[in-house]
Amino acid sequence: MLATKIYLRITVLWSCVSIGAVILFGLLTLALSNSSFDASLGASAYAQNSQVRQFAVAIQKRKVAAGADVIRVTQGDSVQIVLTVDEAAEVHLHGYDVSLSLQPNVPGKVEFNAKIAGRFPLEAHRYGAGEQASPHRGGRPLLYVEVQPR
Repeated sequence: MLATKIYLRITVLWSCVSIGAVILFGLLTLALSNSSFDASLGASAYAQNSQVRQFAVAIQKRKVAAGADVIRVTQGDSVQIVLTVDEAAEVHLHGYDVSLSLQPNVPGKVEFNAKIAGRFPLEAHRYGAGEQASPHRGGRPLLYVEVQPR
């Protein structure tokens, strides 16, 4: 009698697990076959959870004019660095491989998602415009971007 009750409970439990697996499989199949399924939902959800961090940086005489020369963010943040320069320049954020050509007194944005933790230099690779442009050799970076692990 006791063995029969245990057998029935195990059978009912197994049936529930099996039905749940079939329902889950059906939902996944439906979601993947539906033409309106948006594969970027995961990325959108991640982006909504990330914090947008904005920084304004003025570069004068080939140096950061005021404020700290280190920008600190957390891994997962969306980062916008708005740069203004007093002479034409091409800047590059190492590690994220983001480059930007800037014109004097015209704000430009360096934008990236801070996926990689570490310390990354933002350097000017070239100053000036046209034939007067000269590569920037030596010297230290304009600033560093530090991405702290989450």
